[in-house]
Amino acid sequence: MFNFFKNIKLDVEYRELIESHNRVKADASEIRDFLLAVLADAQNGVEKFGDARLLEASEIIDRVGPGAFYWMTDIAAQMVLLSTAKFNEVPTSVDIALKAPVEAEDIVLEVIRV
Repeated sequence: MFNFFKNIKLDVEYRELIESHNRVKADASEIRDFLLAVLADAQNGVEKFGDARLLEASEIIDRVGPGAFYWMTDIAAQMVLLSTAKFNEVPTSVDIALKAPVEAEDIVLEVIRV
């Protein structure tokens, strides 16, 4: 009888782990898509800090929490470091992984593999 309850407990924990993983994956996808949209806006001359993008960012942060803000900032910092390395002709793991001319979108997709 004890093994039966132990198995049920393990099954519940396993399901919670899978659900947690799926939430994190969905959050990462949403943040990646937001970053790609901001990059597209910059390339297409869309107004920076527009109300729609700020509202979207606010909704993501409200839903996902401050970790989303930290993660977006971390990705931006990584892009700056990669740009600096490229400017100084220092090869990076992203250059090696992509094996092609690297664009900002490529970096976001490489850094946030969902």
